[in-house]
Amino acid sequence: MEYITVHEREIPVIAEFDVVVCGGGCAGVGAAISAARQGAKTLVIERLFSLGGMMTGGLMSKIAISPTNNSLAVEILNRLDTYQHTHFLESRPEVPIDPENMKLLLDAMVSEEANAEVLFGTIVSDVVLQDGKINAIIIENIEGSQAVKAKYFIDCSGDGQLAFKAGAAYERGNELGYGSSPTLMFRVANCNIDALIEYMENNPEDFKISYHTYSNHKLNPAQNRKNIQNNRYAHFADFIRFIDKKIKENPEKFSAYDSKILHQRGLIFLNQPNPNHVLVNSTRIQNFKGDDAKELTNSLMEGRRQAEVLFSFMKTYLPGFEDSYLFDTGSMLGIRESRRIIGDYIFTQEDVESLKKFDDVIVSNHGGVEIHSTKGTGTDIRELDPDEFYHVPYRSIIARDFSNLFMAGRCFSATHAGLSAARNIAYCIALGEAAGAAGAYLSNNGKDNVRDIDIQWLQEIMKNAI
Repeated sequence: MEYITVHEREIPVIAEFDVVVCGGGCAGVGAAISAARQGAKTLVIERLFSLGGMMTGGLMSKIAISPTNNSLAVEILNRLDTYQHTHFLESRPEVPIDPENMKLLLDAMVSEEANAEVLFGTIVSDVVLQDGKINAIIIENIEGSQAVKAKYFIDCSGDGQLAFKAGAAYERGNELGYGSSPTLMFRVANCNIDALIEYMENNPEDFKISYHTYSNHKLNPAQNRKNIQNNRYAHFADFIRFIDKKIKENPEKFSAYDSKILHQRGLIFLNQPNPNHVLVNSTRIQNFKGDDAKELTNSLMEGRRQAEVLFSFMKTYLPGFEDSYLFDTGSMLGIRESRRIIGDYIFTQEDVESLKKFDDVIVSNHGGVEIHSTKGTGTDIRELDPDEFYHVPYRSIIARDFSNLFMAGRCFSATHAGLSAARNIAYCIALGEAAGAAGAYLSNNGKDNVRDIDIQWLQEIMKNAI
């Protein structure tokens, strides 16, 4: 490989903060609000042009939230319901949201109310490091290269990009290096959902569940109708028997690729706050590692190609979808896993399934293992009793061998299977909330190391998430 030598250059230091949050997605929003509310001078840098990550740009406009999580995520969803004049939070553990309304709300909560600074269109390009302490990061945006100093840094990038640039140890994927298959979300508008439900009620044999899914996703047509009427979560899943019937009736209309895409997950879609819109969660990218630019590019293109196949089938064959149209596709890929940064403790599948409790607990969760097959078919789902829960420790959000680096969200310290249980949106918000509060406490009290936290103080702050 050919290399180019870049000469030393002076980079302006534009500001110094108590806490810098790298990534303004679900975890980053939690971290920024939490740190700023504790009085820390806080900056959020985000490569896209809105806050919220998968909630907004990624179109994962359905929030899974466990009954043990009653902290910042609940506040956000309550605020969204108030703004929309809805009461979708009452349908937890699955809460539909509107991504555009969420963008507006997060702008207000992070910037206007918490008074954290935000820089969109900005990435971390380098790290200034000495003896395990990050002194500054180099950022790139429309103004060029700039340096930002801080006492504490929180990697909420999803891909562990800040920690990676700093040389932190990390793991990726399963034993072959592949993570759970990602999904490109898309929305379909102008759907007559009542007509679909009526057809399903009159043709029940076509809609029996064939694939393994969550028990609370197995809603019959009458339940879905009632839920939609009452601002509750409605879930339509599988459709494999219906798909097979239409392929058998029209074999010339379906290529081998079409059939493969339709059978990966069948059709999975759910209602949205906007009437007659549905969110489709059916695409799947195979053999994904998540740390290669060309792979990311190809995956987004493949996701849009799959969305075209799925939407075409829905519009052509689903009753009530004859006049529907493809409303939008996610501007970012729904990546379930890429780099997992190694912390002082690595959270595991055994911790989940043994319902392990920790003295340094920061959040509780009740989600079980959920590994989306790297080959694109099937999902390993292991549900826990909804009354049971496990802890995740503070040591899993502090980077090993670093004195001032946290990570929150799906890049926190966990195994492949451990992460699969603990990466939903509301949970990522809680991890960010814990990291933000911890960074602020350490900065406010003149502490030099993430391990100097007063864990009882932090647990009091996080008591509604434990």
